[in-house]
Amino acid sequence: MPVNIRQYISVEKTKTYFYFLFLYVFIAYLSISYTSYHVGHATIWPADALMLASIFSRKIDNISSATLITFFANLIAQTICGYHGFYMILYALVSSIQIFLSCHAYRIYIRKGLIFSDYKSILVFNVSSGVVFPFICAILGGSFNAIEAGSPFLGDFADWFFSLSLGNVAFTRPFTYILSGALRDNLKNAFSTGKGIAISCLSILVTVVASCLVFNQSEYPFLFIPSSLVIANSLLCGEVLGSSTVMFVSMLAIHFTFKNSGPIVLRHLGHLGQEAILQIYLLFLVFTERAVSIIFMRNESLMQGVSAREQMLNLMMSNATDSIVSIGCDGLCRWAGGASLDLLGRSASDIVGENIIHILGAEEVNESVLRSFFEDDSKTIYTFSGRSSYRKILFLNVSFRKFWTGGVVSGAIVTVHDITKESEKLADAIQRSEKDQLTRLLNRSGFNEKMKTLLGSEIKTFCLSYIDIDHFKTINDTYGHEVGDLVLTKISNLMLAEMREVDIVSRFGGDEFVIAVLSDEEKAAEVFARLVARVQAEVFEISPGRTLQITISCGFAKYTAGKMLDLLIQEADTALYDAKRTGRNRVCAFNNQKMVLEAVDA
Repeated sequence: MPVNIRQYISVEKTKTYFYFLFLYVFIAYLSISYTSYHVGHATIWPADALMLASIFSRKIDNISSATLITFFANLIAQTICGYHGFYMILYALVSSIQIFLSCHAYRIYIRKGLIFSDYKSILVFNVSSGVVFPFICAILGGSFNAIEAGSPFLGDFADWFFSLSLGNVAFTRPFTYILSGALRDNLKNAFSTGKGIAISCLSILVTVVASCLVFNQSEYPFLFIPSSLVIANSLLCGEVLGSSTVMFVSMLAIHFTFKNSGPIVLRHLGHLGQEAILQIYLLFLVFTERAVSIIFMRNESLMQGVSAREQMLNLMMSNATDSIVSIGCDGLCRWAGGASLDLLGRSASDIVGENIIHILGAEEVNESVLRSFFEDDSKTIYTFSGRSSYRKILFLNVSFRKFWTGGVVSGAIVTVHDITKESEKLADAIQRSEKDQLTRLLNRSGFNEKMKTLLGSEIKTFCLSYIDIDHFKTINDTYGHEVGDLVLTKISNLMLAEMREVDIVSRFGGDEFVIAVLSDEEKAAEVFARLVARVQAEVFEISPGRTLQITISCGFAKYTAGKMLDLLIQEADTALYDAKRTGRNRVCAFNNQKMVLEAVDA
């Protein structure tokens, strides 16, 4: 048979409503029967606290339903206790108004979680449901009492206010913790550690037993003992168990006082006087414990926040890819974390107390540099990059950042970051931008960068040549570009073989090559003539059994101080033109005599 979900939910809600209706009537009956004097009001009214707890714990999610349950349950309880008449409807209405106001205040001010999840929500509840709303309802209830009995308004107002306020403040939190399961969870957590449950049980037991002894005798005014124990209990057991203990102590105080026992009856002030003293004492007891709970929860919240941040920091450090080291102005490591073992070759604990210079093993850091960094107020960050002394394959970026304590530089945070991949990518990008993709020689951009470095150095003696392949266009047109590329690649390899590492070999484009030889004019001429001769002697096999003979023409010019690079290249190009004009396969120097060296004579 299919199950009607709506009907099932409705049945469950109906059961819940009757459950709270029964509990309200039962608690209200006990309050009226055992905490009321012959012509007075109930000293404490915890029945409304039950309905507040039903909303706060979300056992009842409808404020209108909770308000109606309160109204009818109040009527039933008064009827059972023998109260009849029109005014009992008004008295039930007062409790309903309090529930309605408190629940709406809860929805407005406490949007997430339980209302007692932090000290701010406790403070909001104590002010609203413990002072403001009981005050409003006390005015209404006191007015109804004054009209009904003709008694003065002030006394009825005080009775209403204290009973409503005490009921809300003393019982709402414990009821909420019971209904929401927080009390059960708290006890489970306490039982999980033998020491925790022993302390909690002993503290609660001492508080309850001592309170029984104090309120069961009428000779000594030891009212301070239960209140002191309640405070200590809240500090030891926490908010949940502490609030429950306050409820038990309040019930003991009420029970023994109404049996005409305890320190409160030492002064013979009559029923109303004793009721007033009892209510004042209970208010003091409850609000003192609430203040301690607020402080406890605030400190606990702060400790939890600190603990959470520490856990997050530890988690971040354990998974960090950087090594982070804190040093003093003397360069000694105070603290270390992160990937110290991977980047520095030593664990974080091993490098504490050692000098950062020895830890890094980097030539860029020495005592004088470190000292100047801390002494120079204008420098906040000092950064350098270099190979790791631990693993040469690693390229590290090291950053020093100062930190201050009391306005004085007290040290620095050193961050060691692995930039090996970034360096490789950068080197590859630079190589791609400065290298010819076919011949792997320097391109025009790479050649210019090298020449800037050369011109800025102390080397001032070199010659620059401009070379191209004779009849290269005919080779491309006759045999195709693949053969042309093969010729370019082989000639590039011959150039690299003939030149020294200090010489600069480049391909400007097409079949044009520019070479800088770091020698004087005479030696450079010999090098270029030898290169021309080697290319002429080389056999270029373009296919099996088929070869070509290739020649090149070379013109060069020598560098003189102050000469611009563009002018030097232009002079070498002019010399190349002379080599081609005079028959190719030769070297020409740019000078007044236009010296020509035949390849066969070299």
